[in-house]
Amino acid sequence: MLYDLSTNQLIGIPEWAEEEMKQDFPDFFKGKPVQLCANPDFMITSMKVPSHDYNQEPKLFVEPPADYSIKPRGIMFDKEDGYQMHIQYSEGAINTSSQEVRKITIRHNMTVQPYEKEFLFYLQYLCPIIKDNKSHRKSSRPIFKFDKPEVEAKNKIDAARAARDLENLIYFDAPYTIVMKAINGLALTPKDSEEENRVMLHDSIKAGSETFRKNAFEILNSYQKKQEVSSEETIHELVNRLSSEGFIKNEDGIWYLRDRRGDGTKWLKNPFFESIEEKNAFALIDHLKVNEELLDKLRKLK
Repeated sequence: MLYDLSTNQLIGIPEWAEEEMKQDFPDFFKGKPVQLCANPDFMITSMKVPSHDYNQEPKLFVEPPADYSIKPRGIMFDKEDGYQMHIQYSEGAINTSSQEVRKITIRHNMTVQPYEKEFLFYLQYLCPIIKDNKSHRKSSRPIFKFDKPEVEAKNKIDAARAARDLENLIYFDAPYTIVMKAINGLALTPKDSEEENRVMLHDSIKAGSETFRKNAFEILNSYQKKQEVSSEETIHELVNRLSSEGFIKNEDGIWYLRDRRGDGTKWLKNPFFESIEEKNAFALIDHLKVNEELLDKLRKLK
């Protein structure tokens, strides 16, 4: 069971999180348990003499760490609206009037059964001692990890394929005019040659934030779309209007949309545009000139 500690209400797994879990643990949703194992970095090594023959030379023994008891609660941020959530996992109903929290024990070779979906959610999104999970607050001692060699192998292949596809797109497939549109739209400083510009754009996308990469691919993918002539307000007028009316704000080159729910005084956590070099509105204006998808979204704000 999952509880929202800010309301003391029973909640379900967020839809976006469950979709991510299906990608991260595909066999789990087909009825196969997920297994935890000790992080190799925290295995305990020691030299021991075999108990059946003390005359033998000491041998190296490798043992898993001791079982770990932990309070199953934590903080996460909703990816859809950016809100901070205080969540507690429990194997049964909790006493909301009590400050006492029932601990759970995590151990080497522990299995999570297919009917324990909420427990898997806790381990993946809230537990601080699981290596490479999606917990917001991580321990400096990630003692355990998910034992899923088939997924790790697939992720390695997918990462290699994505890196190759990015190289093909920037180095060979995208017309140079589109490469330059992307460089200008992302407020990067052009280099002296085509080769330098292609390499710079590739490296910037590879090292950029999620928002930067999204903006870049919106531009690169737009060159196949037909340009449409519009009689609406200019991009410069659009940006000025949305800023003055409080729909968007600029924080040192990072642009946010206002959260239109509630009293309208909060902003969505995830930015919609991020400029590496120029920090003023001209960076966003130049970007919107080549990013039709984002421009259409902003035009719909009224």
